[in-house]
Amino acid sequence: MSKPKKLEAKVYQHSKNQILTRQWLPQTHITEIGLAKELGISRTPIRQAFLRLEKEGYIVIEPNKGIRIQEKQISLQEFHEQLDFMELVLIDHLHFLQIKEIQFDTDALENTVDQINRVADEKDLDIFLTIEFDYMRGLFRYAKNSYATSLFLDTFRSIKEQNNEEIKDYLQLIQSTKVKHFNQIVLFLKNNDYPLARKEVRILVNQLSLIAIQGI
Repeated sequence: MSKPKKLEAKVYQHSKNQILTRQWLPQTHITEIGLAKELGISRTPIRQAFLRLEKEGYIVIEPNKGIRIQEKQISLQEFHEQLDFMELVLIDHLHFLQIKEIQFDTDALENTVDQINRVADEKDLDIFLTIEFDYMRGLFRYAKNSYATSLFLDTFRSIKEQNNEEIKDYLQLIQSTKVKHFNQIVLFLKNNDYPLARKEVRILVNQLSLIAIQGI
């Protein structure tokens, strides 16, 4: 293998490892000149490696900006596995709030739910998911386990960034179901009724799974 090809392979493997180990998080921007300085090589093999990574779906090359790390694309089955994980984390968090007898101030959550209610009928998925992210972040307002919270929100963000048309169609379809349960969860939190809030989360996830089984 020639030296240029070896350098290209080195850059490719280094960059891929950085992405897979999440040293380079999705939406992070990396420049050719920055990586060239880091690795002590010219920009040519970096450019070639980036073209290969873009073809494989790991990155997006943005003219005059460098590259942007792509979110890993997942199947509908993998999406539901992530949804199950999020359910477990959220239920555990609500149980923690119950044990600690936290008085949940729902003012911010109620404002977010009002926004969700307004945009749900507009069928704008990007806006809906952006506000939904604020809602999820609000649910973890009193969280003490920052690691679990970060995993939960990172998982939600990865779903938000999916380009899989099947998943996007599904996310569009379940908006009204989410809104109904989001409103109910806030009501239970306002009354500090954590057992019913946890039950509502389980019902929500079960209904989302049922919608997927019935088909889009």
